[in-house]
Amino acid sequence: MMSDLGTARGRGDGCNIAHENYAREVLELFTSGVDNGYDQNDITIMSRAWTGWTINLVDPANAANPFITNYVFNASSTVVSNLPGIWSFSYMASNHNNSAKTIFPSKFVPARFGFPWAGTAYQLVLPIRSSLNGGVNVGTNGMADGYDVIAHLAKQPFAMEFISVKLCRLFVHDDFVHGVYDYTSPNLSPEAKLVHDCMLAWENATPKGNLRTVMRTIFNSDLFRSHGAAAQKVKTPLEFMASTIRALRSVDANGFATADTDGNFATALNRMGSMLLFDRAEPNGYPETAPGWVSAGTLAERLRFVQSVLMSSNLTQSIDPGTGFMSDPVRLLKRKLPSNQWDVASNVVDLFLFYLYPGEGRANLEVYKTVAMNFLNTADDGVTSSAFSGLGNTSGNYDSRVRGMVAMLLTLPRFQEQ
Repeated sequence: MMSDLGTARGRGDGCNIAHENYAREVLELFTSGVDNGYDQNDITIMSRAWTGWTINLVDPANAANPFITNYVFNASSTVVSNLPGIWSFSYMASNHNNSAKTIFPSKFVPARFGFPWAGTAYQLVLPIRSSLNGGVNVGTNGMADGYDVIAHLAKQPFAMEFISVKLCRLFVHDDFVHGVYDYTSPNLSPEAKLVHDCMLAWENATPKGNLRTVMRTIFNSDLFRSHGAAAQKVKTPLEFMASTIRALRSVDANGFATADTDGNFATALNRMGSMLLFDRAEPNGYPETAPGWVSAGTLAERLRFVQSVLMSSNLTQSIDPGTGFMSDPVRLLKRKLPSNQWDVASNVVDLFLFYLYPGEGRANLEVYKTVAMNFLNTADDGVTSSAFSGLGNTSGNYDSRVRGMVAMLLTLPRFQEQ
């Protein structure tokens, strides 16, 4: 997006559709939310504050200098470059609109925000940025327009609410919304009250907007600390993959791990929800809420991933070509349990419940334990009784029975939660 800002020139004021899109994204995706305190005119005027902002390929020594002019490669060119260098922020003064700009004219904070924000004007006036020298625009003062806009937005209750809601969704649960709470109501929900407390922490921090105080407010809240707040978030595909390998991984003195990966996450991440690391098509980041990751198809792909991880190493590639995951749960249990417990189903189940659900109360896992023990003591047909203690802990049947039980535990609802 930044490279677009410094290239196309579609209007006489130096602005173009890319600048307007950028301004809309700043408001809609990162500071205020959708249709919250601004209109199309504000977007149009605000977009002029970022004219002249772009990126260019520069020598590493100039990576921190936005005013450098001797580029290795100019982003305004349509030619693709493979020259060595660093893509860095660059300010092109000759492309900036230096005129005065009034954003949010005659707008006031809505009454729902209450004290100390309700009714206050939030108009922003950017002055003329004179930078002409002999008729040539060579100054750099205009770059301050963009920074002034960001600083102004960060002080508005719209941004305080929007960011606070995002943080509460991340650390507490999904059921927080922005743009609807009436903070003057005597009957605020616990979620609305926590968001309001976060906004006050933002407002009263020194300096204003210090996110440490906002985070402290969340972490000290009843919503965060209560028992009911646990297990309210669904793991993203990356979190699901990482937690699976981590839970089954033990490294011995020789460096041999009981679970490992070659780092080839792309295929599995794409299947479990199109989570392409550092390559999301939309500029709003991956969702924190469950609907973005949970569907019949994505859950089936989580099963497929677990199957590939728990499959015997010589079969993994055939079941899921292109992946490099492996695990050896039998080796793990033999490292962690004394030998006289290797054939005891309850001890084996307790061990894996401990590693897969750390910190979970024993009573919460009784149902899982019963299901897992029934699995260990049942033949592959799912019906015939087959005592785990009689399999022999060096046999192939023992290995496959343990792998199947662990795979089942990894696909149960509790493991899908953060």
